[in-house]
Amino acid sequence: MTTLVVSSCVGQQRKSERIYFDSEMGSKKIPSFEIFSVNPDGSELRQHTFDAVPRRANSSPKFSPDGKQVIFGTYKYGGYKIAIANSDFTQQRRFTKGPHYTYVGSWSPNGKKVAYNKVDTKGAPYFQGDFEIFLMDIEQSTDVNISNTKGSDFGPQWSQDGKKILFGSDRTGNSDIYIMDANGQNVKNITNTPKIDEFGFSWSPDNSKIAFHVIHRDAKKKYIDLYTMNINGSQRTNLTQNQTSKKNLFVPYYDGAPPIFYGSSWSADGTKIAFSSKRNSNNFQIFVVRANGTEQEQLTHNQANNVFPLWHVE
Repeated sequence: MTTLVVSSCVGQQRKSERIYFDSEMGSKKIPSFEIFSVNPDGSELRQHTFDAVPRRANSSPKFSPDGKQVIFGTYKYGGYKIAIANSDFTQQRRFTKGPHYTYVGSWSPNGKKVAYNKVDTKGAPYFQGDFEIFLMDIEQSTDVNISNTKGSDFGPQWSQDGKKILFGSDRTGNSDIYIMDANGQNVKNITNTPKIDEFGFSWSPDNSKIAFHVIHRDAKKKYIDLYTMNINGSQRTNLTQNQTSKKNLFVPYYDGAPPIFYGSSWSADGTKIAFSSKRNSNNFQIFVVRANGTEQEQLTHNQANNVFPLWHVE
């Protein structure tokens, strides 16, 4: 049985690193995902949200560059939308407008814009349509489609200098990793692997490397591995070797579902990567591994699913 240390972090002044993640832990009769966090060694578990819609989620927190606000996904506003709150998750309110389903992306380095995903459709149902990348100007509350391509463009992440956005797309028939200018121009496929899907990616703090997950599309059994590579796609390195050890077999969350629960996030110094995996249990757990593939450590040990880690400096 897991003991929860409930805390809103109010008044906490000391700078520290924590790993945030989504989890089904708790005593609810109907499971739903709430937002939790732990220290990088797995200690001091905290729960931050408590009101997820049954069988849905409060999910994927992203903190503003100044550390004062956080955006996260929620079903509380009718369909999946983005909420914004103080960094301790107080004063929660709706961030994205309109009936369309929207999904968390990332803040611009200056904190003035948010890149996020919106299901781009002219009418109901608002959860079906092209999955596009939009930029929200926070002061003006206006947004613009910067991907505008048939298919699914997902997971936008801003570079530290604000000039580039990393994202995933299936526009060529499989899931590849792309990079583009912050205005949507000069799009480049940096993986270009028709027989391999890449997803669950994250940029290293200095933007020189990318951590990402891999599935071989033609494999009879699809084992998922965590890799790193340079920003130009070179020096792909397998950190987990699940293919050879027959671990972390992909099982769709529902029939026909993509691998939606795999995420990764780098430590502030770029030496470690947090990721989610089912490599040794029936449920997703949170792990940490050094960027060279050594010293893998499991942080969560429970009977729930734990996904989408975010390494955050508070």
